[in-house]
Amino acid sequence: MIISRAEIASAVSAYKTVKRKSAASSVAAGSADSFEKSEAASSLSSLLTSATSQPFYRPDLVDDLRREISEGRYFVPTEQIVEKLLGRLIVEYATA
Repeated sequence: MIISRAEIASAVSAYKTVKRKSAASSVAAGSADSFEKSEAASSLSSLLTSATSQPFYRPDLVDDLRREISEGRYFVPTEQIVEKLLGRLIVEYATA
């Protein structure tokens, strides 16, 4: 399974929304909880920021592929296509 940066960002956003709702309900209940961010949480936060700040694709590679396709020079060997198809079928069969 491939997890994209968009999926990571979406999951983090959903998590933050749940945490905000949870925090709001605990404040409404009158609790006096406190929060102190650990070093691990800080490093995880900086890792998330660096992972989501870059584009989801490599622009130079996409531009090269777009040019090859438009010029009719893009070619994928049949063997590679068959390998990918069979590999995907094997993975889907194994996880079903």
